[in-house]
Amino acid sequence: MRVLLLVLALLCAHIARAEESRCARIVSMAPSVTEVVFDLGLGDRLVGVTRFCRYPPEAARVRSIGGFFDVSLENLVSLKPTLVVGLRENQEVERNLRSFKIPMLVVDHTSLAGIKASYEAVGRACGVEELAKAKLQSFAEREERVRTLRHGAAPLRTLVVVGRTHEGSDASGVYVSGSDGFYADLLPLLGLTNVNKDPTISLPLLSAEGITALSPEVIVEIVNRDDVVKEDAAAMWTRYSSVPAVRDGRVFVLSEDYASIPGPRYILLAELLAQKVTAPSPRQEVR
Repeated sequence: MRVLLLVLALLCAHIARAEESRCARIVSMAPSVTEVVFDLGLGDRLVGVTRFCRYPPEAARVRSIGGFFDVSLENLVSLKPTLVVGLRENQEVERNLRSFKIPMLVVDHTSLAGIKASYEAVGRACGVEELAKAKLQSFAEREERVRTLRHGAAPLRTLVVVGRTHEGSDASGVYVSGSDGFYADLLPLLGLTNVNKDPTISLPLLSAEGITALSPEVIVEIVNRDDVVKEDAAAMWTRYSSVPAVRDGRVFVLSEDYASIPGPRYILLAELLAQKVTAPSPRQEVR
């Protein structure tokens, strides 16, 4: 019996060393992936990130391998990574890495289920399964608290705007989230329903007439603070006085960076929106 226990202990130690070796030098291919790596306590093993990886602040001190679509393969390979973690959209890089025998773990952050699965995948790959489980349990508990805030309330028809044309002029249109993806998964947690029932790609641009026809009760606009003046974004919606969301003061213009990054901080976005839509006297706000 003692011999068996010793063998099992040695086997576990060998597996742990192998996992640690595999994740000794990690390169992240996306901001959301970088957040997962840090959240799982592996930030000190990151040797490369994209130039868009700004959170947590420690990520800015890690060497850049380029952007999302202009990755420097030469810089990446020179870092001698033992594991590259990227998104499905990075599969071309994965093909290039095969010739260098550099392993790549591909995860999917286009949905809440995919974000959570990435915790399990990175946890298994790097020997931090228990921490990954604890993080997922925390997400589940926080999601449940968000759900209870509007439990039993009638669903609110919601329009999620993710971009604009013509800088918000009278002739402008807006890009809206469809029935698929990250925001579509987030809305049900809040007791909200997406007014756009089509996939995102099939209805990328919505005109002023289209917005009015959809008649949303809540409008959430995600803006990049580097590209859009928040006050201007909010002012545009005053032109739609007949739309219930505008009439009732349920237009929320959000510029928090996590609002546009489908990653671990999705729960912060859920909590922020829950706070806004359950406010006793909703009013148009700019964050």
